[in-house]
Amino acid sequence: MEPTPWILPIIDLRRCTGCGKCEELCPTHAVAVQGGKATIVRPQDCSFCEICESYCPEGAIGRPFTISFAQPEAAAAG
Repeated sequence: MEPTPWILPIIDLRRCTGCGKCEELCPTHAVAVQGGKATIVRPQDCSFCEICESYCPEGAIGRPFTISFAQPEAAAAG
């Protein structure tokens, strides 16, 4: 799998039971259960919504994020 320029949800395979809830609810069908574990099978289709993370009964899916603070406007700095 080629690296993507965007951040994808992280699936903790130790916690994933392969229940299929994420696959069932993913609106873009980016996630599927393969080999008994959830996998992002179509990373280009992932919309980074909260559904897979919110509904995973094992808490095995997380969406990493970075907080970026906006730079002060030039007028405010002056």
